[in-house]
Amino acid sequence: MRFCPVCAERLLIVFLAALCNVSYGADLRWDCHAAEDGADWKCHQYDESTIVQKTVTAPPPKITNDQLPNLDTETKTAGTPAHVTTPVTAAPTALAEDAATLPPTSPVEPASESGTDYHSLLDEGIDWNQCGLVQDSSTSQQVTDEEIINIDADSAVTDLRKDTIRFSGSVVLTRAGQTVYSEDLSYDSQSGQLTSLGNIFLQREDLRITGNNLLYHADSSTGSLSGVHYRIPGLNVRGEASVAQLTGKNTAHYEQITYTTCPPDNSDFILSAESMDIDRATSIGTFKGAKLSFLGVPLFYVPKMTLPLDDKRKSGLLPPTLGYSSKNGADITLPYYFNLAPNYDATLYPRLLSERGVALGGEFRFLGKRHKGEIIAEVLPDDRLYENGGSRGAAQLNTRSILAPNLSGSLKLNYVSDVDYLDDLGDSLVASSTRFLQNRARLDYHSKNWDFYAELKHYKTLDESIAEENRPYSQLPGLRLDYLQHDGPGGISYSLLSEYIYFYKEDDTRGHRLDLMPGASLPIGDTWWYIEPAASARYTRYALSNQPAGLSNTHDRSLYSLSLDSGMLFDRTISWQNHTLTQTLEPRAYYLYTPYREQDDLPVFDTGLLDFNFDNLFRDNRFNGPDRVGDANQLTLALSTTLLSQENGSQLMRASIGQIFYFDDQQVTLPGEEITDYSHSSFLAQISGSISDWQLRAGVQLDPNTSDDQLQQALAQATYRGKSGQLFNAAYRLRDKVVEQTDMAVIWPLSANTSMIGRWYYSLQEDKTLEAVAGLEYGRCCWKIRAVLRHYLDSDGTEYNNSAMIQLELNGLGKLGNDIDQYLDRAIYGY
Repeated sequence: MRFCPVCAERLLIVFLAALCNVSYGADLRWDCHAAEDGADWKCHQYDESTIVQKTVTAPPPKITNDQLPNLDTETKTAGTPAHVTTPVTAAPTALAEDAATLPPTSPVEPASESGTDYHSLLDEGIDWNQCGLVQDSSTSQQVTDEEIINIDADSAVTDLRKDTIRFSGSVVLTRAGQTVYSEDLSYDSQSGQLTSLGNIFLQREDLRITGNNLLYHADSSTGSLSGVHYRIPGLNVRGEASVAQLTGKNTAHYEQITYTTCPPDNSDFILSAESMDIDRATSIGTFKGAKLSFLGVPLFYVPKMTLPLDDKRKSGLLPPTLGYSSKNGADITLPYYFNLAPNYDATLYPRLLSERGVALGGEFRFLGKRHKGEIIAEVLPDDRLYENGGSRGAAQLNTRSILAPNLSGSLKLNYVSDVDYLDDLGDSLVASSTRFLQNRARLDYHSKNWDFYAELKHYKTLDESIAEENRPYSQLPGLRLDYLQHDGPGGISYSLLSEYIYFYKEDDTRGHRLDLMPGASLPIGDTWWYIEPAASARYTRYALSNQPAGLSNTHDRSLYSLSLDSGMLFDRTISWQNHTLTQTLEPRAYYLYTPYREQDDLPVFDTGLLDFNFDNLFRDNRFNGPDRVGDANQLTLALSTTLLSQENGSQLMRASIGQIFYFDDQQVTLPGEEITDYSHSSFLAQISGSISDWQLRAGVQLDPNTSDDQLQQALAQATYRGKSGQLFNAAYRLRDKVVEQTDMAVIWPLSANTSMIGRWYYSLQEDKTLEAVAGLEYGRCCWKIRAVLRHYLDSDGTEYNNSAMIQLELNGLGKLGNDIDQYLDRAIYGY
């Protein structure tokens, strides 16, 4: 395009006059437009005393057709946009060729004539298939000087008397992250007001709006427009409003509003309101006269409600929980949340049980620089179904504090009015057991080599039918001090385990126990082999009271243990189905010697026999407490192998087998047990691995000391996780004469919007169902509904209960009904 010196001179005179705020050539009009071939400018002067305007144009910014919205070809190629850069508080002073961050539309006729639709820009870059809070994926706004406004247009007409400029055609205004699209836009340089009677598109941080009749102040980010369609990209929220009033950079007011997170052309759920106020600084939306409709059916109406626009906390009603059970009837809870301060809050939850009455619960949480905790309490003043009558309730206190560097403290207190409370009224209070309540206060100190704790632990037995000998002891107090030094002088590792506890139980032996166990080991080896000899000594002293007649009140026991642990690691490369794998072979031998000491007169405060599993083949004591130290002269032999992928290092399979060989009879037993004279232990084998989308594991314990090689323990489990959300889990568990159970669960999509939910937990030993669950999940990204029926045994295993749970999840609004997600996470492995 050739340069037009005359046009340049005239444009310079016009803008210098505007800068000086004077009227130049009041009876003249200059119009400059591009020539038809686009290679030059055509400027014309008119002598019209009634027109006080200047029309200015500038060379076009470098915008290609592929940057333009989807308009017809003729519209894309017509016209020559102008670009004006102006301070907010003055008339235009310069011309520039900077393109707007978002591409302007092609030159079109003024809005009053054609009414260009900007709706295509509303959803640009928004992934409506993304559920929940998302990151706005649209082109981010260019950060510019807040005192500068950039305007691109086909033409600009300046009214020097009114200090206004009217931009026509494809107008794009940008300022510090704000963008306005229009076809006819007027700018008042004195007030900073933008005016447009036609269709406009406004974008600012995390807000997009289309509408008409715009009055907007770019410097204060305030204004209004009507006939509004809006988007909040960061929340995948959309809606409409009759009027939008932008009251600041972070605030807005809407009249006759609709609000949904469903994608365009889908209005499965709509929150409508007489008005909505948005505050992005606090991330709160306030609705007045709000009504929620789902699939066209009104669900509720509230005069006023607030809605968090992100995961920040806000006072207000939480979604209610709705359920039904054969024990309680209809079960409705309506929680109210109090955001009292940044570091503490509270929740009050009245609960209606149609068969029992009205309960009231509350939770208070606090979080400080050094302290955190929660207090939970529930009360049911008059339970109509409880045979003993009167009030029922429960309470819990949990706290943890940092008292000094490396020193912390914790407190846990539990209370329930009766043993049946948790079974009857749910497990919202997670007590230590439905039969025993634990109350505990503890101090912990940790350093590089030292660990110390002091603890008060009290158990209350709720079920009086439990025999006295089966009730736990309280520890008032318990003190423990441990020292561990790895790779000390001479490469030797040193340890000292020390413990003092006073055990208390009514109507039974009680007293003091001191236990000291120093030890040392010397690890020797290389990357492919190791040998670790170890030695330890143990001294235990008792000072007792309330002993049975004929037994001493004081006891001492001292002994030692010697062990030698060794192993090797071999590996090789193998090929399997065009994959290169590493296979390892890991033999291990562990010898343990502990001399026999007679211990039948010692009380059993907190000691039992360890489960027989693969890890326990290599322990130095077959008991889990110091009241019994098992005699041993034995050798454990084990072999493991692993398959590793050389592509990503993942473990594809691991298998292990092992057994203990006894050189002497085991004589130390718990009360009621017999001495064993076996020459070897049960045989243990276990395997785990993954094949495609399957995770598999299995293990068995076979006892060769019985005539039929009786199976003592067994586990087999297979879990499938499909790429489309399928989940299937099947498990078999056996512990001889204790449990034999199967557990099958499935969550399986039946279609794009529907999934089935199921679980069957069955006791083969008792020949009865422990729990059966059947349900469906249906919905889309913006909403889901889950319905589950549950048939299960109470914790005492004597009575079945039936319950129905339903949950409606509305993306962006919350969940109505039962928390089925939490239940499935607890009930279905891998969920």
